[in-house]
Amino acid sequence: MSVIDVVTQVLLWAAVAMIAGAAALTLWRLTVGPSTLDRIISSDVMVSVVLAGIGVSTVVFHNTSALPILLVLSMVAFTGGVSVARMLAPGASDRQRYRRDEEDAQ
Repeated sequence: MSVIDVVTQVLLWAAVAMIAGAAALTLWRLTVGPSTLDRIISSDVMVSVVLAGIGVSTVVFHNTSALPILLVLSMVAFTGGVSVARMLAPGASDRQRYRRDEEDAQ
């Protein structure tokens, strides 16, 4: 085994350990979180942890078939994060996409 192989193995195991630690802490926040916002944010973080895990497994097994899954999950996570931020923004209840009252008055 060359030095590069050893370094690569150490880095991959370190990445797996960090992802496992992040998943454990995120699950703890998801179950214990005092507010609904904490649970929503931790579920979004969990999707990111899953994305990182799939990315590491792609590197370990030299298999690129999981790349479309990464793409779809990242789009779903982005859409979910933006929609939650939009819903929880100040004045969100006052905003309406379609103002039918104004259209009917004209």
